[in-house]
Amino acid sequence: MNDPKSVIRQLLMTPGFAAVVVALLIAAPLRVNACTIFVLTDAERALFFNNEDWFNPATRLWFVPAGKDHLGCAYLGFDNGWAQGGLNTAGLAFDWVSGFAEKYEPDPKLQPVRGNPSERMIESCKTVEEAIAFYSKYREPDFARSRILIADRTGASVVIGARNGKLHMATLRQSRGFGYGRAALEQELAKSPAPTVANGVAILRACLQPGDGGTKYSNAFDLKSGDMVLFPFPRRDESVTFNLAAELAKGPHYYDLAKVRDQFTAAPQPLRNNMKRFYLDEFSPLADQEPAVTEQVRAVIRDSANGTMRSEDYTAEFWSVLAPQQKKIQAELKGLGELVSLTLVGRHDEAASREYRYRAEFDRMVVLQRFVFDEQKKVKSVQSEASELKVGAASKMNN
Repeated sequence: MNDPKSVIRQLLMTPGFAAVVVALLIAAPLRVNACTIFVLTDAERALFFNNEDWFNPATRLWFVPAGKDHLGCAYLGFDNGWAQGGLNTAGLAFDWVSGFAEKYEPDPKLQPVRGNPSERMIESCKTVEEAIAFYSKYREPDFARSRILIADRTGASVVIGARNGKLHMATLRQSRGFGYGRAALEQELAKSPAPTVANGVAILRACLQPGDGGTKYSNAFDLKSGDMVLFPFPRRDESVTFNLAAELAKGPHYYDLAKVRDQFTAAPQPLRNNMKRFYLDEFSPLADQEPAVTEQVRAVIRDSANGTMRSEDYTAEFWSVLAPQQKKIQAELKGLGELVSLTLVGRHDEAASREYRYRAEFDRMVVLQRFVFDEQKKVKSVQSEASELKVGAASKMNN
């Protein structure tokens, strides 16, 4: 589990600049002792288990089929689309435990990656050895606060985190685990339980974390068959079983875990934008036939960042929403850094409104912003539809 990263990258779809609060959260990540993950394995079987502990009840499961340069994957997490755990078609799985406090500064030679490093790892690696090579090459600043467990279909696993200021990797080829329920987990592992779903689920139940920040879902992955057993309400006996290959054959789609039983038999739900790989790449620059509008948008962003928003730029209705939030909006935009560029990527007229989509590139983040104007050229709504942390920006924002 990597839950504060869930908060960090969360895109709040509110009508205004508050949608980009993610940038500020990156600067001050929070940590709690959370999640329990473990592997049960023998010469024939390899099963991966997880209790996901966090405050957000909006849990999701989504599937991204293979592409030209990536494997097919299933991801588990929350409604922000930032994967907490996952499984790929090669039988490699991962999840995180948070709550550590290590002095760790990634080696400058480590390369930053685009988006969620865990997703880049699971979509490109087939074995534990390849995952180790990935994290030996690419940067993951969050190892100072979290540790990842990665296991493959052979039963091999590795725990990666920080120790004594450096990246530490501990490999093993036997049942193992750690996290919130460590005491109960170690007691059960000492009995050398057979690697079965039933045994693993019993251990998950013994390791449930109570409270608002407690366990929100539990999952079991069979790393050889691709079968996935989900417990959307981990304190109940209800479960839903998926097969990775069968789900990927349906194309990209997702489930709300709270509604998964009904959605499982319905038509697949298309992926939300924040679940897609590099969604911003779907938008190409358009010829800007109205540069005055672009300059107006630029001025609105500039004034918001400077704390000098003007009521005359907005409709009365929208201003009534924005006015009480001016200081918050200013702080959020300051967290993104300076506006580097503003590129028109969409234009649409509807009734008395004109809609413009811009790719707004800031120092630390790229945001897809939708501005809607009324007939008097006043802004009637602003919505952040997607965002992406710029490569290398996370470490800069933590400095």
